[in-house]
Amino acid sequence: MGILTIISLLVFTSIGLFSMFKILKWVFKKKIRVIWMLLVLTSIILGITTYKLFFLKMEFIKSEVYPDLYLIKNPVKDKDYINKAIKEKVIELSVNQFKDNKVSEEILSYTLRFYEYSKGDWGENGTAYFIEHQEKSGGMFPELLEYYPKYLRAKFNVYACKEDVTNYFGRLYYYNEIGVIKIDTLLNSCKK
Repeated sequence: MGILTIISLLVFTSIGLFSMFKILKWVFKKKIRVIWMLLVLTSIILGITTYKLFFLKMEFIKSEVYPDLYLIKNPVKDKDYINKAIKEKVIELSVNQFKDNKVSEEILSYTLRFYEYSKGDWGENGTAYFIEHQEKSGGMFPELLEYYPKYLRAKFNVYACKEDVTNYFGRLYYYNEIGVIKIDTLLNSCKK
């Protein structure tokens, strides 16, 4: 089966390269064709660049299944910007949750998870799977969030204060492919 795949890939690659060679040979026969080809290529490059710079925005997608799970779609390259956006999102989501400043079971179980949005092979699964589906541990193709550690960007947890258990604080853990890279303390109602 693997040999047939390799042979078919080689055949399609050869056909593609041969076709591209013939097209380029035809284009370079006349100067006007070269000019038109350069104009088309320039338009395509400018269009893609404009789309990525001005129309493709980073967004947080909330899972319909897990209320604590958010996927970051179209993340920017600047990791500090992503971390700042996550921090702002955590504060935005948590402010209404913690109005009375007293510890309760609900507050201590409050967590938020942020993963980078990804599609798996052939457009299936990846972290995008968890927007509409629960984790699936059984079956032929199990799908668990723990299978995507390289896409984990942050986790937020709430803890009771050590000296005063009636108050709480939140910790925001930032991750990269290796593990935790930074920790922020947020919503701190502990007495100093």
